[in-house]
Amino acid sequence: MPYVQIRVSNSLTKEQIEKIAEEAMNSISLIPGKSAPVTMAEVIDKCNLYFGSVEGGDCAIIDVAANNTPPSENLKNYSKKMCLVLEEVAGIPMNRIYIKHHANPEWHTGRMFIE
Repeated sequence: MPYVQIRVSNSLTKEQIEKIAEEAMNSISLIPGKSAPVTMAEVIDKCNLYFGSVEGGDCAIIDVAANNTPPSENLKNYSKKMCLVLEEVAGIPMNRIYIKHHANPEWHTGRMFIE
């Protein structure tokens, strides 16, 4: 059950937000055992993010939570894809994007808790 939160410092259009969310969910298959139908994505623009200095320009952070820890190579593939997406869609250079992957073993949908 991956959850991908993407925060960017710049303003995005609704179309840009939806494109980034779509890519975040569809590209999750680069990580074995993960798929779009069970992935939740959140894209937040206009965040007060600063990278290196207050006047440093646009930047972003991608936070990927899953219920296990996949191999590092798969995480790198997903990270690379999402950096390319943010660079292309939001104009944020790859060297101004942080990525955080972490496991949360108690991560479930509400339905799994009540069944």
